[in-house]
Amino acid sequence: MKKYIKNIILAAFSISLLTGCQTELDEFNDNPNNPITTTPSLLLATMEVSTFATHTSGVIRDAGIFTQHLAGTDVGQMGEIARYVVTEQDVNNEWNNIYSTTLVSGYLLNRDFSAKYPYYNGIGQVLTAINLGYATDMWGDVPYDEAFRGEEGNTAPKYNTQEEIYQRLQTILDDAIVNLSKPAASNTSVPGTDDIIFKGNTQKWIKIAYALKARYALRLTLVDTNAAQKALDFITKANLTSNSDDANAIFPGESTSQNQWYAFELERRNYLKTGKYFVDGLINSSDPRLPFMIALNKPTGNPTPPPTYVGNAANDQTSTTTSYIGPGYASVSSSVGIVTYAEAKFIEAEAKARLSQGGVQAALQAAVTASVLKVTGAAPTPAFLASATNTFDIANIIQQKYVALFLTMEPYNDYRRTGFPALVPNQDSNTKTIPVRLPTPSDERQYNPNATVVSNVTSKIWWDKD
Repeated sequence: MKKYIKNIILAAFSISLLTGCQTELDEFNDNPNNPITTTPSLLLATMEVSTFATHTSGVIRDAGIFTQHLAGTDVGQMGEIARYVVTEQDVNNEWNNIYSTTLVSGYLLNRDFSAKYPYYNGIGQVLTAINLGYATDMWGDVPYDEAFRGEEGNTAPKYNTQEEIYQRLQTILDDAIVNLSKPAASNTSVPGTDDIIFKGNTQKWIKIAYALKARYALRLTLVDTNAAQKALDFITKANLTSNSDDANAIFPGESTSQNQWYAFELERRNYLKTGKYFVDGLINSSDPRLPFMIALNKPTGNPTPPPTYVGNAANDQTSTTTSYIGPGYASVSSSVGIVTYAEAKFIEAEAKARLSQGGVQAALQAAVTASVLKVTGAAPTPAFLASATNTFDIANIIQQKYVALFLTMEPYNDYRRTGFPALVPNQDSNTKTIPVRLPTPSDERQYNPNATVVSNVTSKIWWDKD
């Protein structure tokens, strides 16, 4: 556990991890005369910073390539991901950041500080749910109940099934809501600026907790006949009312805290491009978010043609003069939504559509409006809004959500459980099938005999059932 605490301290004070594509953390040297201590404030800051890193790095890059929002090239390792070749070594860093930094920090908050610091613990529980959700949605069965018992001599934790993890997610969020609803006087101290996201506003964190409960309930539409009703109940309780309720990954923009999409292109130029399916959809619908989501390309030639917006096809790993992510998402200080009002309205729209209730179109309109306003700074024109929402069946709800939740994991989750949008896989790949999971990390396969080991990326996870 001392190793984990050292990593936590390093993470909190080395926000430079956000400037590169790697998320692994080094350790401090042992010094028996300088014991390591931590505080709830330090743990919270660590959880938020490492969540920002996860939300804008490897697992999201992979998900974006699979959904054709993004495209990998042969300049770097992203080309193989675009061919659906994902190895067990490729995912160690992402797994380790989630477990060895973020989730262990939440464990320590709950273990050591829950009694006197319920607000810190409650926020930590919300962040735990976000990151445990990332883990299970990408790997299926993962460790949780025994994951942090190293001090007890358990270095090979048993894995929970994904069904069990989804039960834990709801319980964790319930506990968070209880903690965040306690009176301020029950806290020895309360979060302030050390809460990067909401500056200690517990009411906003309660909204996010309920929104996550709705997200995870709706994820189970293929395995729970009551999923839609549960999601609608939770999203109603969440009561997100505007983009000001969004939980965002925040990057101040200094040299040590840059937006990671910006930093990735700076340090790994041309490894990653945007996908043709996504870019063409924005162009063909005259979407006002186009110049914010997509950067102009950098054409070559003599004479050089004017720059435009162009993405790489799923089977194109060679083009490098095409478009990267746009300035609304990949400038040095761009924030990126983690849980948003727009997502909440998409959840409401889908849940009501599945339940054959009224208000589907109104919810869809609110979702699209919120996204356009957040991305462009202006509400959509009536003509665009009408075009985007005149059809309000499940297919179009998911299609519009696919656009709005760019650079999050949710479009990948939606694609797996609904089949929308109707993507054509890379036909030059070996599998000709879009991956539906990541392989078990090699660190887990080699060092944890209790790991649930899956190497086939076309093997479906529990909630992704036909």
